[in-house]
Amino acid sequence: HKHELQLLESLHRRQFRQWYFELSNKFNLVFYGYGSKRRLINMFASQCSDAPVVIINGYFPALNLKQTLEKIASEALELSATGSVADIAALIHGYFESKSRAIDHMYVVVHNIDGLCLRKHQAALSVLASSPRIHFLASVDHIEAPLIWDTSSITKFNWIWHDLTTFEPYTVETSYENLSTETKEIGPRGVLHVLASLTENAKGVFRVLAEFQIAESIMDTKQSAEMPYNSYFTMCRDQFLVSSETTFRSQLTEFRDHKVIQSRHTPDGTEFVFIPLPSSTLETILESM
Repeated sequence: HKHELQLLESLHRRQFRQWYFELSNKFNLVFYGYGSKRRLINMFASQCSDAPVVIINGYFPALNLKQTLEKIASEALELSATGSVADIAALIHGYFESKSRAIDHMYVVVHNIDGLCLRKHQAALSVLASSPRIHFLASVDHIEAPLIWDTSSITKFNWIWHDLTTFEPYTVETSYENLSTETKEIGPRGVLHVLASLTENAKGVFRVLAEFQIAESIMDTKQSAEMPYNSYFTMCRDQFLVSSETTFRSQLTEFRDHKVIQSRHTPDGTEFVFIPLPSSTLETILESM
């Protein structure tokens, strides 16, 4: 069984050159089939080193496409983005029509373009995809996914369909399903809501712990790694995120009040802190910040 899965992945990876050829010839790619397609698509995207790559996680329940596009416009393209999702999509499309643009082209990966958070934004996404200099790769999992596109969107997307059956479990994609129903712990949407109201330094304090947990997390466990309080403070101070332990403790208290960060004490009095979310969720939150 393991050998067959390795062979299947090898066959898919042999198609990478073909995918790149199709993208460079102004087609966009949509992947379907049984199993998570996230890892293989990201693997291909990591090899597209000739232009910036933007990844949008459509399976993420707290995804805010407007904020994502604003971030692309302001940080990558240095544009002042205001208005609706459609307005910002048109602005980005217009940038790539300009002969004076600093970035020649861009890749956009949309995992689960048929996800609930994106279904009402297909027209705006198709405007982006219609630019010959914005190369779109998307995955779908719903059997009726093609029904979300009208004739105009289908024309703009200009899809080539690829079967990317992997039989891989949807570990990352489904890791959010129970989070929204847990009342004692905050979900990813709540974390992003809290972070949106904080200073850049406060966001940095969160990022330090999240990146630590991702690096230290053990495979196949829901409980993420914990960081000793003293180590956490030292790292934040060394990165100039806090100026004193008083400032750090105050920031930690705010995170605790919102249930973003929790702590526990060992019998000898040592304090450990952690974010009560799996590492896969933390990765997506960091991508969305």
